[in-house]
Amino acid sequence: MAGSIIPGTLGMEPLSANTQPQQGTLFNNAIPGSVGSNATTLAVQRNIASVTKDWDPPNPRTTPAITVNGKTLEKAAAALNQLSEWGEGGGMLRSDAIPPGNTTNLDVKLHANLVMRLPTWTGYQAASPAAKKEWDKMFAKLRAHEQRHVDIAIEEADALAAKLVGREISEIANLVTKANQTMQKRQQDLDKDTESGAKPGVTYGDVILDISVT
Repeated sequence: MAGSIIPGTLGMEPLSANTQPQQGTLFNNAIPGSVGSNATTLAVQRNIASVTKDWDPPNPRTTPAITVNGKTLEKAAAALNQLSEWGEGGGMLRSDAIPPGNTTNLDVKLHANLVMRLPTWTGYQAASPAAKKEWDKMFAKLRAHEQRHVDIAIEEADALAAKLVGREISEIANLVTKANQTMQKRQQDLDKDTESGAKPGVTYGDVILDISVT
């Protein structure tokens, strides 16, 4: 019932051809030798000194809105069940491409692409106190489940940010990809363990709407 964003496997803007190491170009400086000798090539290490995070503080995307209609919980539940997921939470890691050049001690801009979308029931205000209470109970459990998906994304984003510092820029794509793969497995494990939030009696579960309440 509750859902998660499944991170992609790349998680990074493709580097342009100009940012790939090429012999004798951007990533190398030619040091002239003695007269009549061949030039000696010295590789320039473009290392990462810092990471700029776009999730600190977290600001998940909340759109597009999830809206369900119906005057009763039964109708609202039917509308929810027509959706692929009742809610959505998580993220996907991506870094900005590094501009060409010979500068070192670079700052990498890392994006978590956080999302947290929860449903709005249009019939809530006109519903009975009992129906409102039941919706609120379900909604709180759904929020907790989706927040856990967001937290997993943040945890992996923080781990990646720490891992990037001191690395050479040629390592970025592989590290971002591996972080997204780890995140994806953790998100899938959460949904497996909780039956996407619908399993009763487990942490991040109990996302259940009792449609018999009127």
